[in-house]
Amino acid sequence: MNTPRWICTVCGWIYNEVEGDPDSGIAPGTRFEDIPANWSCPLCGVTKADFITLEAYAAQRASSGPKTRPRRARGQIGGEDTVVIIGGGIAGWTVAERLRERDPERPITLITADDGCIYPKPALSMAIGQGRSPDDLIEQSGTEKAAALGVTLQANTRVMGIKPINKRLTTTKGNVKYGQLVLALGASQRRHSFAGDAADDILRINDLTSYRHLRSLLEGESRHIVLIGAGLIGVELAEDMTAGGHRVTLLDVGTQLLGRLAPPSIAQQLLTAMTPKGVSFCPGVSLAALDREANRYRAMLTNGAALATDIVISAMGLMPNIELAKHAGLQVGRGIIAQASDLRTSDQDIFAVGDCAEIDGRSYYYIDPIRRQAETVAASLCGEHHPFERHPISIRVKTPSLALHLCPPDQSVADFGDWHFHAGEGINSRVDFLAHQRLAGYALSGSHTQESELLNKVLISQLNPPPQN
Repeated sequence: MNTPRWICTVCGWIYNEVEGDPDSGIAPGTRFEDIPANWSCPLCGVTKADFITLEAYAAQRASSGPKTRPRRARGQIGGEDTVVIIGGGIAGWTVAERLRERDPERPITLITADDGCIYPKPALSMAIGQGRSPDDLIEQSGTEKAAALGVTLQANTRVMGIKPINKRLTTTKGNVKYGQLVLALGASQRRHSFAGDAADDILRINDLTSYRHLRSLLEGESRHIVLIGAGLIGVELAEDMTAGGHRVTLLDVGTQLLGRLAPPSIAQQLLTAMTPKGVSFCPGVSLAALDREANRYRAMLTNGAALATDIVISAMGLMPNIELAKHAGLQVGRGIIAQASDLRTSDQDIFAVGDCAEIDGRSYYYIDPIRRQAETVAASLCGEHHPFERHPISIRVKTPSLALHLCPPDQSVADFGDWHFHAGEGINSRVDFLAHQRLAGYALSGSHTQESELLNKVLISQLNPPPQN
């Protein structure tokens, strides 16, 4: 008696009832008719309805004349020779771009939990001031981007697990095979448990969807907003909220704006410029509890004070998304550990890039290093050598109240130096971070921001000195 077998008419994968599909929870011996309707092809992700019996498939082939075995369908999700990228942010899409530039034929599948649309994430903290709606930020749909690159996009799909031994992903739309895997998982807002019956209403703005929700809450009359965290994200959001006519209270456990990114004098310049716009700062204070009160909230602070507010946003920094890699047995620290030489993880066929990666003990959350990491990954996938180099992080702070360019010292020297005033006065000044009597960072305000490029070259030359003859 022949074993009943069914074939996917899209990719040619065969379901054998004797073997089942254990990776998808279908036990050996399960009849095809008994498979749940929401099951999908483990190779390309199409539905059960796209399967026919092998006999029926053979009859169709015979009736249509002699043909070769169906080739892998265009648009197939994954495959044994496919580079699969998890993540549709700037890291994931940039890897796809750089890889396609090097190899026009390599099959690429990009899987993302959202719709994959292309938008500049840094613009989320300046759109109100620029008069741009959330839709205005979208540069290209995911479908359009994928078509332009010749990439298969699996949008609105969550990856539930990675099985490195089988080179297979478990997703909400079925299993996906890969040849090489790129993890561009990003980072999430740091979580903290707050007391109160409205703690779950605290917003975390880390993508276009959450930002769209925030903008809907800001429509209409002026609001009061509590921002937890006065670092880079916090001050940029505060500046943009006030551009829309809203009032902001910034909370931070530290003593100044921007934390260790800036010297106290520069931080004070920024606060002085933002205060008349409707920003107040509470140093050494955080949120203790958030409760509903009529149509607003009552925010209890750690110093015992209480605030009536309309919206509370957490801006407490980012943490790399590592759980997927950790459960797959990859080596992780604060991020997914990757080698600077090629960005391979502890599995030679899996790479990490962007916010989720940890390289030499460091994570990089800015556009420039992420783009350079993408170059390294693409080169490695094509058998080339293009190592990721550690450069100083130069940050243009998006605060129209005061032009700022910051380059904080590398953590390896941060405890061996201090900030020293160099030149200028008032809101036009330069402050250098000196470690072992050498320039290791800088903070520029006002007219001195034009010195950023020159100072950056000095720091790069110190980190990567030219070879000696």
